[in-house]
Amino acid sequence: PSRAPSHRAHCTPFVQHRRELAAFASMPTKTRVFLDIDIDDHRAKYARACAFVEHTDLRYGFSSKVLADLGGSEKARVPELYDMDYEWSARGAMELHPATSERVVIELDDDECPLACENFIALCRGDRGVSKESGAALTYKGSVIHRCVRGFMMQGGDFTHGNGAGGECVFPGKKTFKDDVKGLKKKHDGMGVVSMGNTGKNSNSSQFFITFGPCKQLDGKHVVFGRVVEGMDLIEKINQEIAVAPGGVCE
Repeated sequence: PSRAPSHRAHCTPFVQHRRELAAFASMPTKTRVFLDIDIDDHRAKYARACAFVEHTDLRYGFSSKVLADLGGSEKARVPELYDMDYEWSARGAMELHPATSERVVIELDDDECPLACENFIALCRGDRGVSKESGAALTYKGSVIHRCVRGFMMQGGDFTHGNGAGGECVFPGKKTFKDDVKGLKKKHDGMGVVSMGNTGKNSNSSQFFITFGPCKQLDGKHVVFGRVVEGMDLIEKINQEIAVAPGGVCE
């Protein structure tokens, strides 16, 4: 996928600043990272509902300051009270329940794609500070999934522009880095393949994409450096409910 400017889809990746190692009895240990994907700003909406209950418990007679502790009938009143409260409703929409699924776990091919994996891990952890070139924090946290094409892929990682026109790597003095040759030989052979976005040979920065199905047309052109091993149901949900048909407004 190219990095041409495109309309944002309503998905926002949030990345916990750690990496997890998963050991297997029959295979070498590989690094695993996870992305928490906030669909349609759900986290902020739920946080808004929690704050509303916490700060208006006396005004509206809630039995607790904690939304999750309210009884069924009390909780059912919250949306109506929120909508009637001009001060709070002006802050935006709210959601009564937290997201049931928002985490995607990715297993990385560290040995075969060291450059892509080091860059991806650093951006997930957010421990490389601020870019000297753009002034942006070198992290995926708070960045958006700017492109979702049904049956094709979802693309994100542009933490400088948020629309597919930007992004940069974590390596000092560089905005892009070279292709991992072994990664170019890997196939985009199904849903959940994680690969680097680029604008041509040796032009990797921070943008990446996750496939929604086989994408043979991308083989040999993009570095495949990982695969989703948990959270495939969320990837399928994004593909079915959020992604647009090729040529749609989110492409």
